[in-house]
Parts: sequence; C-alpha cells; structure tokens
Amino acid sequence: MSEAAANWEIMKLLATFPSSEEAHLCRAFLESRGVEAVLLDEHITQMFWHYTQAFGGVRLVVAEEDWDTAAELYGEYMAALRDGPFPVEPVRAWPLVVLASLCVGLPLLLFGRHRNGGPRP
Repeated sequence: MSEAAANWEIMKLLATFPSSEEAHLCRAFLESRGVEAVLLDEHITQMFWHYTQAFGGVRLVVAEEDWDTAAELYGEYMAALRDGPFPVEPVRAWPLVVLASLCVGLPLLLFGRHRNGGPRP
C-alpha cells in the first residue's frame, strides 16, 4: 500500500456544509494552506437536494494527522467569513429610489391612461 493511501485510512470529520459550493470553498482554502481535504456526500446532496438534512450535508474530512492544523485553519476561515468585506454603515439609498420611482412612475400613472377606456383613434 502506498504512503498516500495509508494516510487516508483514518479520516476525521472537520465540518459539514449545506451545499457543495460552500464545502468546495473551504476545501480550496485548506488545500491552499497545504492541508489535503476530501468532500463526502457532495453528489448525493446535489442530486437529492431535498434530503440534504437527512444525509447531514456535505462532509469535509481530513487525515487524522492533519486534523489539528485543519481545525485551526477552519477557525481562521470561518472568522474571515464572519468579518468579511461588508460595509460598516449600510447605504441609505431609499430616498433616491423613492424619488426616481415617483419621477418615472407618476407621469406614466397620470398620462398613460386613456380617458374613455378604449383605444385611441
């Protein structure tokens, strides 16, 4: 048996994800940091998406000897997702949207109707 195959005899679950897209992003993050990871049940959850909760989602597993490093990297990954590049203050654009809607919609409302209810000659 090769050394690579021997490393994957004992795998430990690192995380579960509701979709394969999220799992692939995390796996790519781990592999970019040098930790090899494998996704399990990703095809089943894509084919039978309504059973995702029954299957437990897409499982991300790593070799047992890499689990400590992977757990630290997973914590870093989730912290980066929580902190994210979100705006500090929400954009307050609703006055502009209301004004634009009135400018465009009010003339159509007033002048877009036929007075007699029928087609114009």
